[in-house]
Amino acid sequence: MAKDCLVQHQLEVMQCQTSDVWSKTKSRPTALIAWGRIYGKNIKIKSLDLNDENFTVGRAENNSLIISSKILESQNILSGISKLHFMIRRSMCDVYSPIYIEDHSRNGTFVNGERIGANNRRILQNNDTISLSHPNYEAFIFVDIRSNMCYLDFPKEITSKYYVGCKLGSGAFGAIRLIYDRRTCIQYAIKTIKKNLLAINSQTNHLNEAKILKSLQHPCVIQLYDIVDSIDSMYMVMEFMKGGDLLNRIVNKKRLSEQISKLYFYQMCHAVHYLHSNGITHRDLKPDNVLLKTPDDNTILKLTDFGVSKFVPNSTFMRTLCGTPLYVAPEVLKTRYHGTYTKKVDIWGLGVTLFICLCGTLPFSDIYGSPVGEQITKGEFRFNHPSWRKVSKSAMFLIKSLLVVDPGRRPSIDGILNNAWLRDRQVQSIAKKLMETEPMDIENEGNAYEEPPIKRLKF
Repeated sequence: MAKDCLVQHQLEVMQCQTSDVWSKTKSRPTALIAWGRIYGKNIKIKSLDLNDENFTVGRAENNSLIISSKILESQNILSGISKLHFMIRRSMCDVYSPIYIEDHSRNGTFVNGERIGANNRRILQNNDTISLSHPNYEAFIFVDIRSNMCYLDFPKEITSKYYVGCKLGSGAFGAIRLIYDRRTCIQYAIKTIKKNLLAINSQTNHLNEAKILKSLQHPCVIQLYDIVDSIDSMYMVMEFMKGGDLLNRIVNKKRLSEQISKLYFYQMCHAVHYLHSNGITHRDLKPDNVLLKTPDDNTILKLTDFGVSKFVPNSTFMRTLCGTPLYVAPEVLKTRYHGTYTKKVDIWGLGVTLFICLCGTLPFSDIYGSPVGEQITKGEFRFNHPSWRKVSKSAMFLIKSLLVVDPGRRPSIDGILNNAWLRDRQVQSIAKKLMETEPMDIENEGNAYEEPPIKRLKF
């Protein structure tokens, strides 16, 4: 029953997000439907439809288009054509996939006068000009004729540099899509934040997230590369994490092993340590906001979605009610705008996340009988699920110390990193390689001040 609670929560959070990707990519276009077309410019062809995954051009007879003296009159250019000169390709299983052109020639293939480079590729854009062997010999005009072709109202500053792909999900304040750099083909994630001109506080949050992300440089914090601000929206270009989010990973695996949970939790603690050291409180720590670099178990993770974060000096309290209800700290529920709370809310979020990693269930939920808010404010949770039989006592003791109602009794992030459960040489070695951390950074943790452990919390 507890497992059903987590699955239900995951579906509520993700149904409008990652499901969009699959719902729009499962249908494979038939081979009869053209997705692109090339028109001859300085070459004797009118037009050719592209309807297979690969369209090859060159002198060899096995190419889709054979370049010979019949269609190319210039002997100088013809002598420089390779057996396989270039290839245009796209994935047929994803209607949002970009169209690539790959250069396999010895004398060069050019797009809009720019050389692609041997064995390199770039993304083709509608009305791009393809030149052979010399940038001035414009042989073809490429046209993207896909029925789904659209730029989704993205500004020219984005579409001129990036190809906009499928929807990845939604963050706290905006939708997220996969994009590709047109020249390097590197994948990024772009977050679109629609501005509400009537909600000044909302605009402040959006700009605050951009300000915070742009200033952060840590291996376990998502990297922001570019910001484009328009009249009605703001666009944030961030690194793309192929492994998805931690919540999906937990749900797909039912639960994570203690060693993998420890590896992920260790990295999360380093990220939170970095944030707290720089006067930043995340305020919305949960598995949804933890992204994984690869689908592998041993992978680096990064905290994301700083929409409700705030720069706060150590002596400053925060008065804003924020966080996701199932993960929010009890002092936030109790005060509701009128009280004060500190960065210890992140310690509570870490405790809830670790609980879910190890067990695959939520520590607090309405299905447990009493209202979830009451469970959180009283710190009522149990290790009743059968999964806990495979979890060490030290891990459960750590969770109890994090989920304590009184924030003053929760350990600091330094105290957590100095906890015996995290002083695992094997896990630290793997994490150090993933984070590319200097050995001294790991060893110095043993000297961190260890605060007295505390009880528990929930959302």
